[in-house]
Amino acid sequence: MTKKEEEMKPLEARLDEALEESFPASDSARVTSGVQNAVEEVCMHYKYQVRTELRPKGLSGISESQITQHWSLYEGYVKNVNLFNGKLAALSEKGDFGVEFAELKRHLGFEYDGMILHEHYFGILKAGEMPLGENAKLTKLLKKSFGGYGKWLEEFYVMGKMRGVGWVILYYDPRAQVLTNHWIGLHEGGHPSGFVPILVMDVWEHAYMVDAGVAGRPAYIDAFLKNVDWPKVEQVLGFATQESQWQEIGK
Repeated sequence: MTKKEEEMKPLEARLDEALEESFPASDSARVTSGVQNAVEEVCMHYKYQVRTELRPKGLSGISESQITQHWSLYEGYVKNVNLFNGKLAALSEKGDFGVEFAELKRHLGFEYDGMILHEHYFGILKAGEMPLGENAKLTKLLKKSFGGYGKWLEEFYVMGKMRGVGWVILYYDPRAQVLTNHWIGLHEGGHPSGFVPILVMDVWEHAYMVDAGVAGRPAYIDAFLKNVDWPKVEQVLGFATQESQWQEIGK
């Protein structure tokens, strides 16, 4: 099919084809210019871009090959978020709120959180970082919340080795002003509403299989913790505590 014939297809048909190409998120299928134009024709509020500035380099114990494979999954989620939003906008514009609209909406959180959590994950990895300082705000809050850095790390590490696919996330609770660890199933299941992710660790097999194989999660967790950019985590915590002023409803 020529480029002109591709662009003459109905908008909905082009978006349908794009969605078929985009599963699973690891697929590297190219989105044609015609499909890209179709997405842009509909009234999308925002088009997400791959945040290349977050890609880590030179990590200790996590190879460039592993990062490359993992990064391609992140790119897939960015692509899918834009394609889903384009398809949903096209359906909404027609007033078509049937089964297809409902199913896309139900799945949208998986794609969004797959994108966002990977950005949190990659964004706090950096080679050559120093351990968390004793006087850091994060250290003091870990002591308040868990009894100290060591106690927090023990729980975080054990949670990372639990069976299942998902994420282990250290959250800041702006209401109680404490930190708390949570297991997140898949990408979208289990997030405590209103909490702010401070440190995000991916424990899906795709995060470590290239380097360590299917049984390599403990070694991967060790490598992940060696590469945490603690000043960046401290910065994230600073934003969370400064901007998340909890106001009780009706107060």
